[in-house]
Amino acid sequence: MQVNVLGAERRRRWSYDEKVRIVEETLQAGETVCGVARRHGVAHSLLFTWRRQARQGRLGGDAMPALVPVEITPAPAPASISTSQLGV
Repeated sequence: MQVNVLGAERRRRWSYDEKVRIVEETLQAGETVCGVARRHGVAHSLLFTWRRQARQGRLGGDAMPALVPVEITPAPAPASISTSQLGV
């Protein structure tokens, strides 16, 4: 028996934009996940995973930090407590 080594396994690295575009294709009317996967040479199970991740907001893009408006106000001065209020 002879075994030929053809080289290191090569995996395609999909960019965030490519994943989004392919996932969006699956949402078009009349499209099937399997059909879109076949057209792009992606395993349908991987495409189902990308769809789930997209729904959960974890597809893997460079997440932009969320910006939230903030208003800074001075802290109120602490109320002084007199000894008569403490019952002393």
